[in-house]
Amino acid sequence: MKFQDKVVLVTGGAQGIGKAIVERFTEEGAKVVIADIQEEKGKETAERIGANGHEVVAIKTDITHMNEVERMIEFTMEKFGRLDILVNNAGVQIRCPSVEFPENDWDKLMNINLKAVFFVSQAAAKVMIKQGGGNIVNISSMAVCKPLPERAPYIISKAGVKALTEVLAAEWAKYGIRVNCVLPGWIHTQMVEDGFKAGVISKERIHSVTPMRRLASTREIANGVLFLASDEASFVTGHPLHIDGGWTVSGMPETTEK
Repeated sequence: MKFQDKVVLVTGGAQGIGKAIVERFTEEGAKVVIADIQEEKGKETAERIGANGHEVVAIKTDITHMNEVERMIEFTMEKFGRLDILVNNAGVQIRCPSVEFPENDWDKLMNINLKAVFFVSQAAAKVMIKQGGGNIVNISSMAVCKPLPERAPYIISKAGVKALTEVLAAEWAKYGIRVNCVLPGWIHTQMVEDGFKAGVISKERIHSVTPMRRLASTREIANGVLFLASDEASFVTGHPLHIDGGWTVSGMPETTEK
């Protein structure tokens, strides 16, 4: 029970990686707030995990609006009286050739993936400073290291998250706040599974460039988040943790050609 009675706020915690993060923290004794724009899914996730005796609550939040961010922090404090860990997990990906990428999609992606990460972190830090410390874990992407075509704004936003992590880690260490980020590789989520079925993502191609020859589970990403937020990482801050099966350090894929 490494996080017994710790209070954790997870943005985008209703499904996918966020849900796995919520599950893992509750398994380790934490009290968790799910903040997600998907109100019903957030409530369903909270009720399902809470049915196992865990303390989980959900609040509908659009993290691109500061008034809702402030309400989210107030809700957390009213419910649990403190905030120990923030996980900036909420994000979107929009795939489109760069020559055609529309401005409104650029703004949407940047507002959710980067701007909101800064202002949610800022709001959480104000509470953590008063408490004497805390932890922030951001979700970036391995695509920062190995860029993929037709994802320019997404990758720019995730590179910004990595850079922001480093800046805040250096700036907020004096307050006892550690800030780290996780860079996931290909993850077996419902979105990826749908991509396989639609033929827009190739499982064979992913395996060919991943030395471990498989996709990560959402639980494996969550385990990395928990490590960075734990006392076992007490001297770790500003660190980008790669969880990608070796993709970002691999060379060319193996071939049977002679």
